[in-house]
Amino acid sequence: MMKVGDRVPLELGGEAEITQLLGQGGQGAVYRASYRGRDYALKMYFTKKLKNPAMFRENLQRLCEDGSSSPAFVMPLMMTADTSEGFGFLMELIPPEYAPFSDILNARVKFSGLYSIVNAAIKITSAFRELHNSGRSYQDLNDGGFFIRPTDGDVLICDCDNIAPYGENLGIAGKPGYMAPEIVRGEKAPDKLTDRYSLAVVLFRLLCPVSVTSAVSLLGALGAPAQERSAVTSVVEYVPADIVRNMAPTVTPLPQEPFPAEPGENIVSTAPSVTQPAAAPASPLSGPVAVLTLTWLTGMALLLLYSVISLLRLRRRLVGAVRLEDNIYLADYIPSPFVMGLFRPKIYLPSTLTETERGYILRHEQYHLRRRDHVVKLLSFLALCVHWFNPLVWAAFILAGKDMEMSCDEAVVRELGEDIRADYSASLLSLATGRRIVAGMPLAFGEGDTGGRIRNLLNWKRPQPWIIAVCAVVCVGLIALCAANPKGSGTPTEDPPASQAETGQWPSVEAYVQQVMLSQTEARYYAENADGTASGQPHTAAVTDRKLEYLTKGGELAGLDPDGVLEEWEYFYLVKLDVDTASVALVGGQYYDDEEYFSLDDRHVIVALRHDDGSYDILCDDSINDGGDFFGYHNTMEEAIYDWYVTDRKLDLPLYVEDWIDQINYNNPNDKPGNYPVHRYDVDGGYLYIPTSAWIMADVTAHRSHGHWEWYSGYDTGSILTVDRFTQTLEDEYITSRKQGFEPLDDTKQIWKRRQGGINERYYFYPTADGNGCWRVWTLWTDLGISNYVHIFIEPQVMYLMAESFTPTESLPAAGASTRTTMTSTYRAEVDGRAADLTVSYTVEQKNGELQLCSLDSARARNVHGWEQVHLAATVEQHQSLFGSGLYQYLVPVSYEADRGSGWETFQAVVEISLTGQYSPRRTLTQEELAAYNAVMDPAVRDESGDIVDLNIQPFSYFFSSYYENVRNLNFEEFIRYFPDSGQATEAEFEALKKLDDWPFKQVARMEDMPVPIHRHTVSSINEVLTRWGGITTSDLDTAGVCYLEEYDAYYTYTSDFNMFYFIAESGEQVGNYVYLRKSVENGNIAVLTLRLMPGTDEWQIVSHWRSGS
Repeated sequence: MMKVGDRVPLELGGEAEITQLLGQGGQGAVYRASYRGRDYALKMYFTKKLKNPAMFRENLQRLCEDGSSSPAFVMPLMMTADTSEGFGFLMELIPPEYAPFSDILNARVKFSGLYSIVNAAIKITSAFRELHNSGRSYQDLNDGGFFIRPTDGDVLICDCDNIAPYGENLGIAGKPGYMAPEIVRGEKAPDKLTDRYSLAVVLFRLLCPVSVTSAVSLLGALGAPAQERSAVTSVVEYVPADIVRNMAPTVTPLPQEPFPAEPGENIVSTAPSVTQPAAAPASPLSGPVAVLTLTWLTGMALLLLYSVISLLRLRRRLVGAVRLEDNIYLADYIPSPFVMGLFRPKIYLPSTLTETERGYILRHEQYHLRRRDHVVKLLSFLALCVHWFNPLVWAAFILAGKDMEMSCDEAVVRELGEDIRADYSASLLSLATGRRIVAGMPLAFGEGDTGGRIRNLLNWKRPQPWIIAVCAVVCVGLIALCAANPKGSGTPTEDPPASQAETGQWPSVEAYVQQVMLSQTEARYYAENADGTASGQPHTAAVTDRKLEYLTKGGELAGLDPDGVLEEWEYFYLVKLDVDTASVALVGGQYYDDEEYFSLDDRHVIVALRHDDGSYDILCDDSINDGGDFFGYHNTMEEAIYDWYVTDRKLDLPLYVEDWIDQINYNNPNDKPGNYPVHRYDVDGGYLYIPTSAWIMADVTAHRSHGHWEWYSGYDTGSILTVDRFTQTLEDEYITSRKQGFEPLDDTKQIWKRRQGGINERYYFYPTADGNGCWRVWTLWTDLGISNYVHIFIEPQVMYLMAESFTPTESLPAAGASTRTTMTSTYRAEVDGRAADLTVSYTVEQKNGELQLCSLDSARARNVHGWEQVHLAATVEQHQSLFGSGLYQYLVPVSYEADRGSGWETFQAVVEISLTGQYSPRRTLTQEELAAYNAVMDPAVRDESGDIVDLNIQPFSYFFSSYYENVRNLNFEEFIRYFPDSGQATEAEFEALKKLDDWPFKQVARMEDMPVPIHRHTVSSINEVLTRWGGITTSDLDTAGVCYLEEYDAYYTYTSDFNMFYFIAESGEQVGNYVYLRKSVENGNIAVLTLRLMPGTDEWQIVSHWRSGS
């Protein structure tokens, strides 16, 4: 394992410095790392745990070079050099507003609305379509690699290190439950079709994230052949309820010595030897399968054709039909009444019907329409066309039609009385068609089993209500039994050894974990075929040894459970199998360590109760997939344990974290977030709930001893909430409030209100728990401060909920002090003598005695001087945030909109966050300095009047041909389009270019016939410019779309025209080692060029070139 401060060399030069461990898995670890002044994620692999390290590295190198087919994929950017710790790559960090797919599926985070869900599905589908169009497949597509922004459904896709061209397999078959059947059977290598199968499962879980688990399920009683296993038994594989969660542990494991097996323990293998199945034919449509497919398509087409012909013949009989009323028609040439049509259905009656017959037959057809039977029959027929070969579907179609007719018969008799049964039956007999109509329409009165319908009418009696109730209960029960997934066998705590069963206690958590490990006597795995694919069915093997990877204690809580101390632990162990490791295919993130121990199960979270004698009760042992977000919005692990225990035991105690999302009404439902977490704040003698963001506690430490607490809105709206304790009685406070102009809201006199001059105030009064004095919660908000901006619109509601949540109490069980704090930094931005205060809210956390930045939360702007108006809501440019001169200083660009009197314009300034109180030197660039920068960046040579007299194009000016948030994302195709060439292409190069798939002039046979010149750009000449002015090379860029010849190591463009690019700054400032140059662009937006000054030199490099509003 690497540690903070370690440096990792990169292949293309420079070193990445590790600043934080983000997570650890079976194959490696992920760190936050700083490289050339910018933060990245660094993934390092444990090479001993990779099946084929050389092949894996080669593919990673190719991914770095090829880049992403879609911006949704978070692809490897740059490889590290080989180190003693292994190898790895840099990639972009996931922005904090994106939530893991597992959090959404498990309702820890909610979508803001239906639009976000649909947009997420579209984004995922589009990303994989672009990937497949590039000839590559994802291979390990499951629920674990998606991060989704709940507010709008934007998607980022991680774990892209397995992406490979069709037909190549890196030894990872996929995750059970998501793998395509042909992959499971070992019939083919991964490609876009197998990806699509897995993608369908992911989309289903996205659009229908519900899985019910029950201890009683008919699925669990099914015999399950299909799985090759040992000679003992066979099993059926279901999709468990928690399969959608796949999160890496967030707790750094402490090194632990593995527990040895008990002395003398010898576990005998009972599994037979496993042979690898032979590979199946590559194409699923070869031979008989193709014949059967053609037969199925032919049968479906014939059935549809028959239906269409029958419908056309029937329509000919309707010529001359006369409209009787509304949608009822009389026709002379039809033998029986029927309903025809889908969106505007019509009832056709034979003209020979008597008035009596017409009355109840018309009711029969109207019941059909009321129940949408004409739609149901059409859908049933379409299903029959698809499954025409299935006799059960034929039976269902016929019986459904019969039930429709009988149900309408019974409804008419129920309405008109049982006396009409004889006449009704006679009409049925006379109007019988004598055949069954096999088509989607019409719905005919006389079709089907006429005799059966008559017998049903003659025997019909009104059903008793109790019979209907019993049938309903039975149906609901059967549905529940069939719909629920069978509950798993549970953890070992459900069936402890006989020696432990009476007390349920363990001498230590270690002893419990060791027993869990020893109870694992066999494991399921997939065999690896000769071509590297996984076997068709899972096998089982005996477990011969076990090894604990880690067992760590996250925290403890005393005083809540009367029997002892509550503790939170996490553990993970490996097993050794009685099979040759080379025969095992690694799927779903599984791996072997260097001692050939196999990763079998998920990591686990334990909540344990430690008794006074040191023994333990295990209260909970959940897969890390269930407990991965155990910490949640809590400030400490102690709070998380407290809330788990209170919820699990259903105690009448206040939680530390609640969700108010269902109590708040938003002005636009589409802006409603997935949750609105609030955190309990304890005062001396009471508590209330405060939102986890947007509300800041004022520094009133000096007044705390007098019983005063205060919070204010982080959006600078002037909204305030205070809590005060008074020695006066409630009656005394009522008299004081009335003198101040407050009036009670109702007869309880708990809430008083006052409104004057656009200021809205409320007093909430509560008696103290000890009977001495009273509490007053005061809320204030102004009409001017509240706007339609989503987070400000809800402020009055939130304040009232905060005030109503106040609860006086003498004491509460404690769960640790908060370590997270919301802070703000403000910078006064000036433009042409006008000024606005920009305030950024951010969250910091105390760890190991030091502050760490957790998140950038929001920004606001306040009109200070000279502006007509300023939009309150500003934008934190998260992608442009940079380290300042140290780890504890951050430069945060903020965009804001203001009006000088001629309309809204966008402006930008940099707010610096310092966790130590030390700030970087900053200053506004003088006009002379701006002119110096512009002179370098302007390709034109001008005379004294400013007219262009010559051109002196600098190669770095092509950095301005596109906008990008990071120089590694510049548009290479635009960059090189007019880049100075290294000469014209030769005949030999022209012939080589013609062989490229993306060469657009394939119809041109000779070079002299080319309509435009062909320019050669050697990689060395391009890299010289990229490295000098951007600190990058072509390998850092997405060069797809530009023709490249490896034998000449050159790119080629074709153009006969000319263009130049430049950046003429209007203003700028220097903050530490960074320079921000700004100019106005179209539609009131601005373009910002960020430069990094190279220490010890007078040189600089381009960091980004971006514009607002894009």
